[in-house]
Amino acid sequence: MRIGIISPVATADVRHLLDVGDDIPLPPGYPGAPFIATLITTYLRMGHDVVAFTSDRSLHPSNDPQYLDGPGFRLWLCPARPNGTLPRHGRLGRICDFFSLERRKLASAVAQEKIDILHAHWTYEFAMVAQESGVPAIATMHDVPEDILRFTLSPYYFGRYLMARKILARGLPLTVVSGYLADRLAQKGIRPADVIANPLPVWLKDLEPVRAGFPGNGRFPVISMVAGYWNGFKNPLPGIKAFANIRQAIGQDAELHLYGPDFGPNGKAEKYIRAAGVRLDGIKLRGGVQHRKLLEELSGSDALVHTAITESFGMAVAEAMALGVPIIGGTRSGAIPWLLDHGAAGQLVDVMDVAAVEAAIRRVLKRPDEIRILASHAQKRIWQIASPEAIAGQYLDAYRRVLQ
Repeated sequence: MRIGIISPVATADVRHLLDVGDDIPLPPGYPGAPFIATLITTYLRMGHDVVAFTSDRSLHPSNDPQYLDGPGFRLWLCPARPNGTLPRHGRLGRICDFFSLERRKLASAVAQEKIDILHAHWTYEFAMVAQESGVPAIATMHDVPEDILRFTLSPYYFGRYLMARKILARGLPLTVVSGYLADRLAQKGIRPADVIANPLPVWLKDLEPVRAGFPGNGRFPVISMVAGYWNGFKNPLPGIKAFANIRQAIGQDAELHLYGPDFGPNGKAEKYIRAAGVRLDGIKLRGGVQHRKLLEELSGSDALVHTAITESFGMAVAEAMALGVPIIGGTRSGAIPWLLDHGAAGQLVDVMDVAAVEAAIRRVLKRPDEIRILASHAQKRIWQIASPEAIAGQYLDAYRRVLQ
């Protein structure tokens, strides 16, 4: 099968699939979804050809799309405006015309390829292009647009919300990445074709843990949080406050490692942490870390504290589960209860309650044997529902149903 994928694709994530030298600079593509590269790699290993289409804001909007080739693989990079809302250099922001320029560039690339099916990820501009392409198409829903709008109220996300509503109203075949999203769609009277999780990295099983877990070797405990950005729905402050209370109480050199672009030294998170009156003792602001390096470091953590108010899937949680890292997540945090098997694969607490998060961290430190049982179940569960081969097989089945 010759499969088209239209979605965010970072060139760094698929460089190993392209016939380009390591010293040749490439446009960045559209970073932020490394699991798309996992899906592409798995399809290629299964003997399929893949053509990927993505947007790239580093390319001038007046340019034509360009492509890069590799064995069985082609990556189209389509120009996009760098500005999301406000005009710049005489051009409207992307949302002002609902990504009209970006959709035209993507559509022109799609029109130059012969593909059997076009799979869009996210129900926005990529899904609109897929639906209007004339090619058999399917889309995967990765988020709840009204939830994003509720926590990030802006003209940009209101426009995205309207785009998603249009896609859902048109009846494009859909899959979703969690049982939670399936339930949310059912409330609208929409039944997705399948629940298909995001795939874990193909190399994750070969990752070597960097250190023994607490209390092994008498070392100090390390707690991690992978929040990405400081915003309302990621809600990192209760987890940070809970850690600060524990460090003060136990009198040990416990560490909290914070990951994400906003969580580097002198970054946005540090400013908000200081403003909340929290001391930075033991808090390591790791910032944005390359994906594999992040998971190597995460593998040595004693717990992942994930205090997001909502998640449509929770990739950081899934990857930590696969590494056997104990998880603390939210009882009402979107897909997190589904991912953690409703408490059988990790601790579920009220993530707005600092005391509840603190108690869960203490349980990790004081009852390691009990926590290992949860972590072991989590590891088995996530490899069952999110192994790359299983996910690729489920998507191929969905494609065949669309083609029939």
